[in-house]
Amino acid sequence: RSWLQKLQKDKARPGASPLGAGMAGDDEDEPVLSSATKQKVEAAKQCIENHYKAQMRSLQERKERRWMLEKKLADADVSEEEQNNILKDLEKKETEYMRLRRHKMGVDDFELLTIIGRGAFGEVRLCREKATSNVYAMKKLKKSEMLRRGQVEHVRAERNLLAEVDSAYIVKLYCSFQDDEFLYLVMEYLPGGDMMTLLMRKDTLTEDESSFYVAETILAIESIHKHNYIHRYCNRLTP
Repeated sequence: RSWLQKLQKDKARPGASPLGAGMAGDDEDEPVLSSATKQKVEAAKQCIENHYKAQMRSLQERKERRWMLEKKLADADVSEEEQNNILKDLEKKETEYMRLRRHKMGVDDFELLTIIGRGAFGEVRLCREKATSNVYAMKKLKKSEMLRRGQVEHVRAERNLLAEVDSAYIVKLYCSFQDDEFLYLVMEYLPGGDMMTLLMRKDTLTEDESSFYVAETILAIESIHKHNYIHRYCNRLTP
């Protein structure tokens, strides 16, 4: 709009040519961008570049998954018809995965059920996804409390770790989202409870039980270390 107004002003000026609008001699009329505006422009540019880089990376990963599956099928001496069926199934799953990525999840996508735990920053509640009826554990963290206690980086490290690690010994994170007041982590629901509850209920574990849980703990810590995280004794995850 400002450019159009400037062009109309140049047209009305005696002896001015419309072709000369915005060219040399009119520099004094050009608005000067503030530092804040330049920062916003740079942030918008970075956001767009990151978006398309992620799109290209996702496309490349999709091609690599198909290539690896085709190679495995060829090595396994599978019939052509069965190969086509398996590849069609892969394409179907890939399409569903992309659809889920485009959908912005929120609290309204879940039916909130009973509370199964409380912590320093919020609560953990059993929930059911409305679209699939799958049951999950939703951790709801109050952002203002995290800021007050200086725990933002630790919570971010926990979220990133759960998103990166695919291990049978680490609870799975299905999605995360936030609103103005809370951060939500939708995780795998484990009905057996946690180790503290187990110790409170049994008081003393047998030798076989102790060996089993210690072995699982070691494997869980090993999977964390492979992703360059260190699990310290104070129960914090540090990248």
